[in-house]
Amino acid sequence: MIKNRIISFAAAMLLGVTAFSQTLSGFVTDKETGQPLPGATVQVVNSFKGVVTASDGEFIITLPANKNVVLKATYVGYEPLAKGFIVGEGENLEFNFELKSDVYEQQEVIVTGTRVSTSRSNIPLTTSVIPETEIESSSEINIMPLLGNTVPGVFVTERGITGFGVAEGAAGKVSIRGVGSGDQSRLLIMIDGQPQVMGIFGHAFPDMYQTSNIEKVEVIRGPGSLLYGSNAMGGVINMITKKQENDGFNARVSASAGSFATIRGTVTAGYRKNNFSVYAAYNHDQTDGARENSNFKGDNAYLALGYRINPNFDLSWTSNYSKFYAVDPGPVNTSTPELYANNGAWADIGRVNSIFTINNDFEKVNGHLKIFYNQGDHELYTQWVSTDRNYGISLFEGLTLFKNNLIGVGIDWNQYGGIGSPVMVPSMVDGKVQWGPSEFNNKWIDVNEKAAYVFIQQTLFNSITLNGGIRYNHHSLYGGNWIPQLGATWQASADNEIKVLVSKGFRSPNVKELYFFPPANPNLQPESMWNYELGYTQYALNKKLKASATIFFINGENLIQTIPNPNGGIPPMINMNTGKFENYGAELEASYRIKPNLNVSATYSYLHTDVPRISSPKHQATANVSYLLGKFNFNISTQAIAGLYTLTDNKSTTDVVEEEIQNYVLLNAKVNYKLLPSLSLYVSADNILNTSYSAIFGYPMPGLTIFGGLNFRLN
Repeated sequence: MIKNRIISFAAAMLLGVTAFSQTLSGFVTDKETGQPLPGATVQVVNSFKGVVTASDGEFIITLPANKNVVLKATYVGYEPLAKGFIVGEGENLEFNFELKSDVYEQQEVIVTGTRVSTSRSNIPLTTSVIPETEIESSSEINIMPLLGNTVPGVFVTERGITGFGVAEGAAGKVSIRGVGSGDQSRLLIMIDGQPQVMGIFGHAFPDMYQTSNIEKVEVIRGPGSLLYGSNAMGGVINMITKKQENDGFNARVSASAGSFATIRGTVTAGYRKNNFSVYAAYNHDQTDGARENSNFKGDNAYLALGYRINPNFDLSWTSNYSKFYAVDPGPVNTSTPELYANNGAWADIGRVNSIFTINNDFEKVNGHLKIFYNQGDHELYTQWVSTDRNYGISLFEGLTLFKNNLIGVGIDWNQYGGIGSPVMVPSMVDGKVQWGPSEFNNKWIDVNEKAAYVFIQQTLFNSITLNGGIRYNHHSLYGGNWIPQLGATWQASADNEIKVLVSKGFRSPNVKELYFFPPANPNLQPESMWNYELGYTQYALNKKLKASATIFFINGENLIQTIPNPNGGIPPMINMNTGKFENYGAELEASYRIKPNLNVSATYSYLHTDVPRISSPKHQATANVSYLLGKFNFNISTQAIAGLYTLTDNKSTTDVVEEEIQNYVLLNAKVNYKLLPSLSLYVSADNILNTSYSAIFGYPMPGLTIFGGLNFRLN
């Protein structure tokens, strides 16, 4: 009796499934070549239901009958494609998804070079792009390591597996073409086109920049001062944040654990309906560190809101809050190890930045008004306590007066500064050095800059694009400064591009260099440099193969360095404008999409500096292979560094010992397995060769480091 009921119930369930669900099958292929895309995901939007395509690109999925469902096909390096279906009872459908490659299209359109979306081939600036696919395929929680591993001519310092820290021994300092090393403020790091500059120290805060918040990164290798003013002397790194672009809801959870008791977790969610959108992310990152007394703990929250008023205007607001507690283990060769014992050298940091944007978009006019605010509260074991702020307004409009023409005009206003204590200075009293509070101790100090600029871009004969512009920048301490730029691009053929550029960059001294701590010097003048470069790009195999080469020459002056006080006495070291500097070199990069599921890329850069400069390697090479095989995704990368100075007297190499010049090769790998359409597992290994090396003098990097984790995604 019971057995008959079970059989009847099973039969009813089977009939119910047959009656109320039907089958849809088809193939997912490359739209251009027709090649199948194995391992592509076909998923019902806003549900956990989905399948992964077979080796021939085929999929079979069961859908509920008589219901409106939306299927979305996704594949790494391709634009997602969604299609709505209503499947009737007893009806089996066939539908093929033809996906369009977005790898090259994404890389060809940038905003950083002109402040509006522009074809990359029309601007003479040397640019690199780290797309969303590359960011998501990495195992990094912070964007900074990706910069040094993928962009030629860029080097980023690190001191451990996670966390960059502040003050002495801090990492995350960036050098482009030998400019920016040390202080980092010679490079401008931005979020959505707005400067991320600490009001006192004048540089960005690398622990804030989480990969979960970033859609892509655009890098200008060379001056960007025409559009972005001070700090953009050596280059620009613009992090473009994620927004909720598609209707509906999506979410993502990722978690990992690995070497040195390291734990990382990320939760993101987005929703869009009609004209309103919201996207939020939260990150947690902690580790005991590879060395004793090097633990780190950080939390980061991000929120983006958007509202489209009408087809011509939209509003957006983004905000990021970061809270970090970092411990400095100190250099291994320190003469005062007691300072770093028992987690004694700590830093407690909280920072927030917000950007409010009004965008306008008409047929011949488009631009934006941005209002931004950046604040930090710092407390260090040295009893240093400070608050700094950086806020301002940016107005830009791009005008197209006639065919192939773009005129950009803009106005910027920026005020930055802060308050800190204790600010101590030495003085001679009765023949002895005594320390006492500075006149700037616990005193709020502000400086401001305002600027207006214009540039013109005009294409002639459908092949030659001329670019020119000028900026007038006024500083509250130094008065006016003119910044010109002139360049041209020549589309010699559909697959050949030549670029030439002459540009000027500058940087105003920051508050710390002027007023805080010996060797502060209020008489400093702005730094400046001229950059000359020539570039060539070649496409082949229907743009699946891309190779480019750039040569450059930099001539700078008034470089600010800390040197022995030329007048002797107190203080013994002082910040001074030390004169001219020259750098020159070459950069090569190539990428080849061999198959839809196999990509390779490589970069090489050569740099010559007039004197050895910290964090500016002479030779730098990277290579990356990405291979998708069914449910497996393999990534292997390598980086080779030669001639890296981590300590130098900046006069000659004669006093530099062998251990201070770094030459090393790193090998990293990651394997991702798509267990379900919504769930993937991964294992990553960094420094597989267990190489001994340092990017900062006295801070050896860890050897083999292993992580394992999962990513769960709902559409």
